[in-house]
Amino acid sequence: MSMELHFLDARGALTHHRDWLRGSLLETHAKAAALMAIQPLDVIVQTGSWVVPEKGHMGYAPRPGVIFVTVDPDNPALQANAEASLERMFAHELHHAARWDGPGYGSSLGEALISEGLAGHFAQELYGEPLEPWESLPMNEVRPHLGLAEQEWDKTDYNHEAWFFGTADRPGWSGYALGFRLVERFLSEHPDSLASKLVNTDARAFRSLLSLL
Repeated sequence: MSMELHFLDARGALTHHRDWLRGSLLETHAKAAALMAIQPLDVIVQTGSWVVPEKGHMGYAPRPGVIFVTVDPDNPALQANAEASLERMFAHELHHAARWDGPGYGSSLGEALISEGLAGHFAQELYGEPLEPWESLPMNEVRPHLGLAEQEWDKTDYNHEAWFFGTADRPGWSGYALGFRLVERFLSEHPDSLASKLVNTDARAFRSLLSLL
């Protein structure tokens, strides 16, 4: 399926990175599309400082058919691109894009956990290790919040910022780590499954695994 790249670059901030960005994004899209159906996409590449500092970039798939890629040309981590960091991020967002055209990202906590966990495992499927920092949060830091995850699984008014970015009493990235571990457990119990094959799987299929973490 087609992907249209749109560079917001009227002031030339992306000039020296444009060819590399285009090549990396197109290559990752081709690899992803070989494993799962991806409907036509608009991908907007823009500059900005609101990125993951250790990466120099950030991805966001807010609705069907659209992905935003924000890069900070002044961040040395961007060009270093350690462990194919940009490609991993984009693979993650491509899984979100594919899921948007199926069950959707979801509006409840459980749906968000599984959408993020599946996207993380899809990046692993394409590019292998290492895990991202937000996927490797130790379970002993996440486990105290499993009861709350069970209580809020179906809630649509859950605090997304608290679960995925942390609060004073909740570690940052706990939602990402929990989602990743839930999908990891599912894959261990279904060894023929892959994140690319689970793109349309309902989040309810993972809920019972909370008690096994």
